[in-house]
Amino acid sequence: MDRAVVALLFVAAASFGASPAVAGGRGPFGYWDHPMMGFGWMLGFLLSLLLLGAIVAAVIFVLRWLGIGPSHFAGSRPDPLDILKERLARGEISVAEYEERKRALGS
Repeated sequence: MDRAVVALLFVAAASFGASPAVAGGRGPFGYWDHPMMGFGWMLGFLLSLLLLGAIVAAVIFVLRWLGIGPSHFAGSRPDPLDILKERLARGEISVAEYEERKRALGS
């Protein structure tokens, strides 16, 4: 073999054998010393959930500030007095019945 290839293999083998992961995890980012092996991953996960919750809350706040709520998407309910007027116009109820129900509604 060429001396350069042997030297390269030796350097590669020596650096692999001396790496913290192989040497028992005593290095700054060895196998057990890695930030993701402790509670660091939990902190990142919780911060991600917190950020996601803040984004959802901001979207809900903006929609409510614009006046867009659940009733906007589901369709708004008609006013009871309007229903009463429509029933009178269709002839389903008489004028006396209309007046009586209008008083019952408090209008």
